[in-house]
Amino acid sequence: METEIEIATVVGYLASQLKENVSIKSFLNDFAEGTVNWMRDIFLKEDGSENDMVRSLKEKPDSPAKQNVVKAAIASALEDNPSNEHFLLAMAKVIAEKTGNKTTTNTMNVTGDNNNSIQGISGSTITIHK
Repeated sequence: METEIEIATVVGYLASQLKENVSIKSFLNDFAEGTVNWMRDIFLKEDGSENDMVRSLKEKPDSPAKQNVVKAAIASALEDNPSNEHFLLAMAKVIAEKTGNKTTTNTMNVTGDNNNSIQGISGSTITIHK
């Protein structure tokens, strides 16, 4: 399951929204009902209030450690129920459309000796064959 980029997209957007004092409920309003129902269990308590993870991210939205906690929670939820991956992909697509940031992946295959390569796109893979 290649979802790390989509998880990073969702968490980055969530952090930016929380930084602008947008509530988690308002954040969820941008997405389809099925997606909201899935994410609600990750971000909200049963009474509808923000869980500790979200409150912590809201206090320090630029913190890589706080963002990593949210990323891990989403990854864990997907591990428990992989069929929900389409919700994550739908969220990443909506976010890309709203922000104008397109998620791209780049792959480079290099064959032979004495090759040098630089690839500066996050989330890319380089495979070197000799």
